[in-house]
Amino acid sequence: MLRSVVLARAWARLPGVEVLSGRDGGPLTRTIKKIIDPLVVRTSVRARLGKPVLDAEEAAELTALVVADAERLRATAAWFTRLKRQRRALRITAGDVQDVCFPLAYELATGFGMPGADADQTAADALRDLHGEAGDAAVDRLAAYLADQQVAAELTAELRERWLAVGEPAGDPAALAEFVETLTDAAWRKLADSGAGHALGVSLRRAGGVGELERVIHEICGMDTPELGLQRGEVTTIPPLDRGGEIGAELLERSVERRVRATVRRLPADERDQPVAGLVDEELSRCVAGFGLGESVLATCFALGVVLAPALRPLDGASPDGVPEFARRLNAQVAREGYVLHARRALAGSTPLTPRPDDHVVRELREFAKQFLGRLWIRLHGFDVRGEWPSDAAEVRALVTGVVRSASLDLRTKVRRSLMARLPELEVAS
Repeated sequence: MLRSVVLARAWARLPGVEVLSGRDGGPLTRTIKKIIDPLVVRTSVRARLGKPVLDAEEAAELTALVVADAERLRATAAWFTRLKRQRRALRITAGDVQDVCFPLAYELATGFGMPGADADQTAADALRDLHGEAGDAAVDRLAAYLADQQVAAELTAELRERWLAVGEPAGDPAALAEFVETLTDAAWRKLADSGAGHALGVSLRRAGGVGELERVIHEICGMDTPELGLQRGEVTTIPPLDRGGEIGAELLERSVERRVRATVRRLPADERDQPVAGLVDEELSRCVAGFGLGESVLATCFALGVVLAPALRPLDGASPDGVPEFARRLNAQVAREGYVLHARRALAGSTPLTPRPDDHVVRELREFAKQFLGRLWIRLHGFDVRGEWPSDAAEVRALVTGVVRSASLDLRTKVRRSLMARLPELEVAS
């Protein structure tokens, strides 16, 4: 059977997806290209379902995948409408609206379900994150600056030269362990002066660095290291100059362009007219520093987060013996949340009257360490841009605790929105 016919018949069973459909009622070509194939069917791993002609078994599997994603596709259609409206309001013209917004709409549908009361703000924030502040002169100047081929070549060479010039600084993981155990001002001053964060970050650029970091984490935290989202391979690669060169979303391999865009958004409005070349040069300096943070004390704060992150496993409940008290408290802060307790009970099969938690929520809970580190790095990068840093142990504890709470609250909001979207289903189940 022709694949196009199978998709059209499956699509006809979905309500509320008209904006993603053509005049014949079937999915638009771009809907197939940008949503169905890469995100719903995932033909990259199910190549047999991407063939022009399918046998009966393949046709049934393709239909099942599309129909099973009906609610998210309906939410995707609703988010696409919001995104188009916000693109007009923000005067964003870059890229074809379907090419840009179809995948983003599916991402928002995955994270939030159907649009809620604050959907317009959420859509606007997502577009700003994707495009940068629309109409912002500094962002426009940055794009023009990096588009110059000669400038781009010189900057790429400069970044490589600086990256390779960084030696192997000495660090003191013992100072990191002491602070985790005592949380005192004296231990913080010793740690801040030790250069441990810069050294650990730079160590990831050489063979064996990942193993060294995992050993430090195990010695301090007593836990094995999960996927932390720092880099793609065993060695941190030199970050690309522009966003088009990015392969993944790993923290230490973000492009210079993405980092400078974030810098511009964090600057006060009256400081955004400074020369773009200077902003780029400052970001190059940060890129080559340990953990991509120019101030050594901020790299040390991030190193602290890295050694604590593996203990953040809220779906596992209380931390096991041997985990430092500070890490135990951070994990308990999330593990006792009602939505986490519900997810644990549902996964254990002890709440038969309610649906199982959404897969994306469970995935983010299982990857909470990665969520935490992503937020912590962004916060510290903002400090770096503004020339700020924690001054004592109390401020460091407050910083880390606040980031954990922020990540947890974000997940709680996603769960609430998901439950509201599924309220009719829950009422029937009860």
